[in-house]
Amino acid sequence: MTPLAVTAITDFILAAEVMFLTGMLLGKSFPVTSPAFSWGLAMLFMGISALLGGVDHGFLENRVGDTIRTIAQRLTWFFIGLMITCTLVTLAWQFLPSGYYVTVYVIALVQLAVFIFLITRYNNFLVVVINYAPVMLVFLAFHILGLQDGSGSAVMVAGLLLSFVAAVIQVMKIDVLSPLDHNGVYHVIMMVAVYFLYLGGLQLGS
Repeated sequence: MTPLAVTAITDFILAAEVMFLTGMLLGKSFPVTSPAFSWGLAMLFMGISALLGGVDHGFLENRVGDTIRTIAQRLTWFFIGLMITCTLVTLAWQFLPSGYYVTVYVIALVQLAVFIFLITRYNNFLVVVINYAPVMLVFLAFHILGLQDGSGSAVMVAGLLLSFVAAVIQVMKIDVLSPLDHNGVYHVIMMVAVYFLYLGGLQLGS
């Protein structure tokens, strides 16, 4: 089995897991203005991006023209952008006073607009990383600082740290487990990480 096929399979497995856990989280009927609900949406968009990534790697990469593949890639990246937007909202609702909400909403929407503009102009995954990493690092920092007063979640911290490890392996293209390449390893590590992210979501305010 080729590394590309393994990457597609792990992408689909990750997508199925995330969708299942998202259903479990949103099935708790949290209010739509709760951090838990917005985190559920973040996980939903993560699952959609994994599903689209599987379609890209499994059916489009090296099989179709550049235009079709570019559209598929940009859709995948777009849903990652939506995930980051929901993460910012989650951060505001969980950790910040209500007076900061509008400011965070504006920042989130501006960031999403800039991100969409950049991914339509540049065919470089680094744009996704630059959009993703700062927000997730701030989200991690708030959870670590919030461990003392109970607003932060230890399992969320574990999930976020695992996701950073996975991202570093993917960006550095560490390929030592053929046919599981750097993308496949990213997906496998994320399969563990998203379970912790789900548990952390259950601990967010409702």
